[in-house]
Amino acid sequence: MTSTTWTFARQQQRLVVNERDAAGGFRLIISCDEAPKSYSFPTASARSRFKSDMEAFLLKTGWTFLDFSPDRRRGRDRRGFPRMEERRRWWTDGVKEMKKVVWGG
Repeated sequence: MTSTTWTFARQQQRLVVNERDAAGGFRLIISCDEAPKSYSFPTASARSRFKSDMEAFLLKTGWTFLDFSPDRRRGRDRRGFPRMEERRRWWTDGVKEMKKVVWGG
């Protein structure tokens, strides 16, 4: 059984969307200040459509995305680690020669 969780926040509120595989389909369990609500979907595409619409609605109404779990990245976080050699495309960093175009004469 696969389970993933998205967490959103607005001021002091937290909204948690838990996605689970269910027998014969998929289930979203949404928890906020009230009792959790459960929604069942027969297909992954129906669930994805609902989840996408819900996320757009939350973001438009002042909610902010906070967290996703499980974190599927493996290994060290490279963002804070300096590069040993520069891997950028050096040939695009040079000064571009501009052509002067003279019209009419």
